[in-house]
Amino acid sequence: MAGSLPIIDDPGVEQPLDDIPHPRPAGFGRCRRCPYAETGRIAVCYSCASLSLKPPPDRRCPVCDQAVGVDEVCSNSLCNSPERRFFDWTIAVALKEGALANMIHHVKDGETAWCTIFARVILGYLYKNPAAVRRLGAIIPNPAWLPPGADPRADHAHYTIEQARDQDERQLPFVVDPPLIVKTRQTDKMRSTTSAAERRRLGQQVYEALRVPDPSRVKGKEIMVYDDVFTSGTTLNAAARRLKESGATKVYGLSLARQTWRS
Repeated sequence: MAGSLPIIDDPGVEQPLDDIPHPRPAGFGRCRRCPYAETGRIAVCYSCASLSLKPPPDRRCPVCDQAVGVDEVCSNSLCNSPERRFFDWTIAVALKEGALANMIHHVKDGETAWCTIFARVILGYLYKNPAAVRRLGAIIPNPAWLPPGADPRADHAHYTIEQARDQDERQLPFVVDPPLIVKTRQTDKMRSTTSAAERRRLGQQVYEALRVPDPSRVKGKEIMVYDDVFTSGTTLNAAARRLKESGATKVYGLSLARQTWRS
C-alpha cells in the first residue's frame, strides 16, 4: 500500500556523516554530549538521527500511518468511520522505539532541552518530504492546557514547534503565537482509556475544551497539527473537528513518533 501522501525526497537534506568534519556527532540519543547540540545544522542532526530511527512500514494505512497486513485493512476504528473522522491523514517521522522512545520519556519527565533536537529532526523530515507541506497555510502544535504559572515549556508540542520555527531555514508556515486554536481547560488523560468507547468519550471532552479565537485566521487554510506521539488519533480528530468548523479546508497530522496501535 502506498503511504499517506506522495514522497518526494530532497537529497540535499541529509549529509553523509563521513562528509562531516571533526568533531563527529555523538549519535542520536546522546545529543547532550554532542558538539552540535547547541548549534547543529538541521542536515547534520537529521542525518545522525536517521541512522537510529525506525520509519513506519511501507505497508501502512494511508490515513493513520499504522502498519497493516496483506489484506490492507486498518484496525483503527477512525480510519473505517469517515463520518466520525475529521482529519484527512497523519504522518509520523518514526516509530516510537529505541532511543526516540527514551528521549520522549525524558521530555515528559521535564527534560525539555530535547525539544530542540526534536525540532531539527522534524525540520529535516519536512524538508525531505516537501509534498507534505506544499499547500499548507499553517503548521501548529496540538493545543494543550497548562495551569496558571506553569512553565510554558511543559507544553512539549508548543515548545518543539517554537524551536522549529526559530531554526527553520526554508520559511515553513509555523504559527505559534498567538495560537490558532487553544485548549481552555484540563481534560482526562488519553492513556487512562482502555476501550474505543472511552476514547470516543474523551475525544468529545477534548473537542468541547477547544476554541478557535479568530476563525478568520484558519478560514480557507490547510493546517498541519503537530504532536510528539500519535496513537489512535482521538486528540487530533478533536482539533481537526474544531478547526474545520471554523473554516479550515483540510487538517493533517504530523508526529515525531508513531505508537504501535492496539485495537
